[in-house]
Amino acid sequence: MKKLAILSLLLVTFWSCQNDNKAPKKEEQNSKEKLQTTQWVLNEDASSIHWTGYKTTGKIPVKGVFKTFKIIGVKPAKDLKTMLQHAQAEITIASIFSNNEDRDKKLIGKLFGNMTDTDKIHGRIEKLASDGQSATLNVNMNAHEKLVPVQIKIDENAGQISLNGKIDLLKDFQADQALNQFHKACFDKHKGADGVSKTWSEVGFNVILIFDKK
Repeated sequence: MKKLAILSLLLVTFWSCQNDNKAPKKEEQNSKEKLQTTQWVLNEDASSIHWTGYKTTGKIPVKGVFKTFKIIGVKPAKDLKTMLQHAQAEITIASIFSNNEDRDKKLIGKLFGNMTDTDKIHGRIEKLASDGQSATLNVNMNAHEKLVPVQIKIDENAGQISLNGKIDLLKDFQADQALNQFHKACFDKHKGADGVSKTWSEVGFNVILIFDKK
């Protein structure tokens, strides 16, 4: 009887240990499955499009953003680089904002107002480098298309992609008349310490895309 009791105790202990060993494995498997199904999803409201223009011979930067835009072709994916492959942007020109109402009116009316197709700027990823660190961006503005090289920074921890590049309004988009009209409207404000007024045709841009995990 005593031997039977000891045997029963050993069996219970063995069975208990077996269950304890299996439980972590099941939790570990569930964790792995959850990790595999987690995807990045674009947060368009948190994303932003920035621009930098320049004035005076000293090339003083003037910064701003476009408040209204659409990001198209970005589908949920497990890695951020994949999401860029078919990305497109449609920017509303009238949403330009530089924290200066008078300047914004001149940008909309004098600069973009003297271009063709003054409502939108379109951009799309034409070619993405295999390492995800650079790409060719097709920019459509003033009825002209230009392939623009951009540098890319991907932060998987923060869920962020940053694209940096620059365009030239004269060389790339033949916006001579538009830039001249804008320069005239801003002539005095674009004078530097040397008394010379200058409006640069170079414009830098920075697109920041924010992603959430789902």
